[in-house]
Amino acid sequence: MQTDRRQSRLHHIAAFAGSGLLSLAIDAAVLTLLTRWAHISPFLARVPSVGLAMVAGWLSNRRFTFGLSTPPRFAEFLRYAAASGLAVSVNYAVFSALLLMTAIGPLSALVIASGIAAGVSYAGYRCFTFKPPRSR
Repeated sequence: MQTDRRQSRLHHIAAFAGSGLLSLAIDAAVLTLLTRWAHISPFLARVPSVGLAMVAGWLSNRRFTFGLSTPPRFAEFLRYAAASGLAVSVNYAVFSALLLMTAIGPLSALVIASGIAAGVSYAGYRCFTFKPPRSR
């Protein structure tokens, strides 16, 4: 029984990490494409990179981390957007501060900011977005 719980917990954490890495990879790829090849400011390039990463993260987390097989619902998306909005705000604030206050590049700032925001997003997703309904 204890081993089953531990394996379930490890699977849950691995799925969240995998969903986060997928989102991070999409964010980094779009950021790189827009900053290096389109010569867009990293501050502006983060808008589409975050948007695309957020959609991928929502679909991946709902299916793999939280095991939902039902079709996505608009109310769920709104909860996800609220939780993600907080996490993205933290991510962008840390990203911007690192670019303005240090000599590190955009990709390094992205990785650090994303790591910090991961804790914020997990709490929001687990406690707000994908929380099972209470039985009455």
